[in-house]
Amino acid sequence: MNSVRNRTIYLIIIIMALGVAPLVRAEMKPWNASAVLQLSDDLFAAARQLSIECRMSPPKYDDASSSGHLEFRYHVRHFVSVANDLSQALEDGKSKMETQPIFETLMSMMPELKRYSDKKTGGPWPVVSKSVVKVDDIVEELSPYYAPR
Repeated sequence: MNSVRNRTIYLIIIIMALGVAPLVRAEMKPWNASAVLQLSDDLFAAARQLSIECRMSPPKYDDASSSGHLEFRYHVRHFVSVANDLSQALEDGKSKMETQPIFETLMSMMPELKRYSDKKTGGPWPVVSKSVVKVDDIVEELSPYYAPR
C-alpha cells in the first residue's frame, strides 16, 4: 500500500514538473543583442526623465521635510548611472554574461524606487510615480533576456 502511494506521489510530481517546464521556458527569451541594446537605451532615457521629474517636482510632504525626497533623488542618480553603464557595455559589444551583473544591480535597485513612488499621502508628485512605472516596465521587458537558462 505504501509502495503504491509513494509511486503515485512520485508520478504526480513528475507530471507537475513537466507541466511547469514549458511555462518557465516561455518566460526566457533568446539573447538578441540589438533588442537588448535598444531596451537598455530606452531604460537609460526613462531613467534620465525620472531624474528630471525629481528635480522639477518637489515632494508633497505634510511636515515640509525633504529628507525622503533627497534619499530618493540619490537612488535615482545611482540608477541613472548604472543604466548608463549597461547601455555603454552593450554598445561596446559585451555579452549577456558580461552584462548580467549590471542588470542584476538595476533589478536590486527597483524596490527602492518603487517604495518611494507608492501612492501614499505626502509622497511624490504623480509625474514622478509615472516615471518610476515607466522605468519598471522597461526593466521587466529586459528581464526575460537575462533569465537563467
